[in-house]
Amino acid sequence: MVESNSQLDKKDYLSLALLFTLSFFLFADQNLMGPNLSQIADEFGFNDIQRDVKLGGEISLVFWLIGGIFTLFFGYFTDIASRKKLLIISMLFGEIPCFLTGFVETYEQFFWLRALTGIGIGAIIPITYSLLADYFPSNMRSAATGYLGLVVGLGIGGGQLLAGITGPEYGWKISFIIVSVPNFIFLLLYALFATEPPRGKSDKNKTDLTKINYSIIKKLISKKTNILVFLQGIAGTVPWSVFFVYLTDYLAQDIGYSVQMASLVVFVIGLSAMIGGFVGGLVGNKLYNINPIYQPLLSGVCTFIGMIPTAFLINLNPVSTGASVTYPLILGVFSGFFITITAPNMKAVLMNVNQSNTRGMAFSIYNLADGLGRGFGPFIISFFILQFGRQWGFNLANGIWFFCGISILLMMKTYSKDQI
Repeated sequence: MVESNSQLDKKDYLSLALLFTLSFFLFADQNLMGPNLSQIADEFGFNDIQRDVKLGGEISLVFWLIGGIFTLFFGYFTDIASRKKLLIISMLFGEIPCFLTGFVETYEQFFWLRALTGIGIGAIIPITYSLLADYFPSNMRSAATGYLGLVVGLGIGGGQLLAGITGPEYGWKISFIIVSVPNFIFLLLYALFATEPPRGKSDKNKTDLTKINYSIIKKLISKKTNILVFLQGIAGTVPWSVFFVYLTDYLAQDIGYSVQMASLVVFVIGLSAMIGGFVGGLVGNKLYNINPIYQPLLSGVCTFIGMIPTAFLINLNPVSTGASVTYPLILGVFSGFFITITAPNMKAVLMNVNQSNTRGMAFSIYNLADGLGRGFGPFIISFFILQFGRQWGFNLANGIWFFCGISILLMMKTYSKDQI
């Protein structure tokens, strides 16, 4: 096991606080569409089919595809350039289009601004986790990513709830302005006061800052654990992206809850996911210190458990107006909690099997894999929805988590061997 005497000073704590705050608002933007999908469709003159294919499928595809392409670009420079400067650039790429979305008048404007926002989401992943790996040693990284997951989950759930509350009363555009404006202020504070940790600060074995070349990339993808992390990322993000795009609108339009109550259910899923990611990071840390293979064991088992309440949630029967949301809320709590126990542990695994001078590229490939799942998932599932209905498409998406769980459990055979 890799030990380290890495310690955080006051400047490190301030830098981390600002980094986490920026991540909160950036990821709040990620799912603002979902609660008001039908309202957006009405403004652009779309019917139900166009709503699901264009807003649910096409925009998700271009958002994550462009994000995935730029994550490779930023991942490369993360390993050789100032991560603080790169983070500032990526945040501007994410937040300026988000702010301008509040003033769109056509679908074409909306489409391309969402695509540009994807650059910020795609770029921030390799930068953030490269920084975390240098702030924290291997035996603390699951907890560190758990804390970040807590913040990101709160941002995603908070964004959903904000859009659900403000959309019916003030229109769907206002939420894009509300979540983007604060980040311009926090980004200025980050630029003025944040510091970047030395590369490899928390690693036992230091590595030189070298340019990425073919041999390093070949070595990176030759590790079976890396490949399994990437594969579980593709399978694991398909259901999440499908549910966060469609679930609020599905619960409101197909099941019969109000938009506000449907948004509350999705917010609770995000909130429980936030708690699950936090708890998963802490428990994963404990298990890692006992035996590293317990980390993927925990993640794989919890993925399978989380599929069960999700199946009940997406197969609800239609309800009458004003019906209680207690039952879907309970299902959402267990679904979000168990599924996201995986997230901090997979990121910690990726940190622990890659050297400091290749982590940016490792996380860029990881984010590209996630982007493929998040982008192509809703796009492909939208065509199944078109043919067989939303409920059938949701069940297919939920079933894909099975392949995610299998990929994670296979890491039990490779993880110890691949650790640096």
